[in-house]
Amino acid sequence: TTAAAVEHFTINFTITNLPYTSDLDNPDSAKFRATQRVVNMLLDRLLKDSSIGPVFHGCETTDFRYG
Repeated sequence: TTAAAVEHFTINFTITNLPYTSDLDNPDSAKFRATQRVVNMLLDRLLKDSSIGPVFHGCETTDFRYG
């Protein structure tokens, strides 16, 4: 048997109750890291409980932006 290829995909969404600050531009800031940790945890839970759950390996938040 051969291993299945890992598929990467991008999800863009808006968090309407998170006020944007310049700290979210800096991946080294405490606010960025804390927000990243929470977003990753929530997305992991959501996607693990979805139809892709059996093959889901985790997510990574790469940046936040104003908009």
